[in-house]
Formats: sequence, C-alpha cells, structure tokens
Amino acid sequence: MNREEVIAYIQKIHFGYLATIGEDEQPHVRPIGIHTVYDDSLYFFTFSHTRKVTEMENNPWVEVVWSDLSEQSQVRIQGKVFQETSELIQQQFKADNPMVGKLLPLEAQHLFRLYRLQPDTVEVAEGLVPYEVVDW
Repeated sequence: MNREEVIAYIQKIHFGYLATIGEDEQPHVRPIGIHTVYDDSLYFFTFSHTRKVTEMENNPWVEVVWSDLSEQSQVRIQGKVFQETSELIQQQFKADNPMVGKLLPLEAQHLFRLYRLQPDTVEVAEGLVPYEVVDW
C-alpha cells in the first residue's frame, strides 16, 4: 500500500482503535472515529472531560489501528498527538464531519476538543502476513 491507499483504507473503515498510556502506566484502547486527513496529519475529536484527554496530555505518543476482517487487513499508525487550536481547522473539521454537530449541540460546544495525529510509523498487513512499514 502507498500513502493514498492507506488514506483510502482509513476513510473506508472510518473507525479505528486508539491506544494511549494511562496514569496507571497501563495501555488503554477505545474505538474512535478517525478518518479525516488534512495535509500530513489525521484529525479526530473527543470530549474534553474524557480520560483519553488526560492520557494524551501526559504522553502524546499513541497508536491507532484500523482493521477489515473480511480482507484480513490492518493499518497501524503510531505517532504524536497535538491539540489543534486553529479555529479555521476546527471549523473545517466540523463542516467535513456533520456527525460532530449531532453529537455536540450548541450548549455542549465547550466540550469539543480536536486533535491532530502526526504519523511517525505506518504499518500495513494484508492477509496473514507480518506488518510492512510504508511511507507516509
């Protein structure tokens, strides 16, 4: 897979599993909608009061895995996350992801937290084979 195929895969699967390290120094994994790509980064939102916000602030290194069981394929991306504070990018993200408006009514807008994942390592496995590192 090349970069464009990895992006198409992520956008097809739509949801990945985000792994963080908790304050208890244990891994924590949860599903998250992460399929928006601007330039060289992936973007996702969460609510500001969730445990993953504290975990990412304490350790910005995360990993996300997307999987298609019917194809026995996976994409794994490891990298650092950064809170995205640009109003322009936040508005673009909300426009590109109308689901955000449904999950976040006006009175709850203060809970919106946008993150940018800058990939460091991208791995792909298609079928029952070892992961292959691909260029991002």
